[in-house]
Amino acid sequence: LRVEAVRRVAVIGHSAGGWIGRVYLSSRSYGGKAYRGSELVHSLITLGTPHLNAPGPAFSGIEWINRESLPDTVLALAVAGRGFPGGTSGSLTKGSYSFCCPDGTDGTSYDGDGITTVRSATALGGADTMLLDGVTHFPWSDVMGGGIVAPD
Repeated sequence: LRVEAVRRVAVIGHSAGGWIGRVYLSSRSYGGKAYRGSELVHSLITLGTPHLNAPGPAFSGIEWINRESLPDTVLALAVAGRGFPGGTSGSLTKGSYSFCCPDGTDGTSYDGDGITTVRSATALGGADTMLLDGVTHFPWSDVMGGGIVAPD
């Protein structure tokens, strides 16, 4: 007698990895392949992931996955950092928030993790949400050349 254990896993995705994780859960074909990951995944955690549609080709994958809900069999948690307002946290943050805003604003009125707004990171329908104060998207100051990328 052979018994095979089938275990389901949790998927954790940071930034674009969160919406790519959602694509993996889908049964629809994306790029010519349907992954059907919901058969193997019990939970999805997204960290600083943009979930709102926004203009531009960078958001076409998000728009695609937003056409469906999370599978009923998958629990989800959408985590957002906050404490980096678009109007006072430098040009990289203001530009990122502007890029991620579905309403075409300049990003100054949003808070977030310095790259993804709270509004977008917590917009995953059916997910629980968690806000973390003072958590940044990426520690630019800790990497060589970070001051060039994010000088403010």
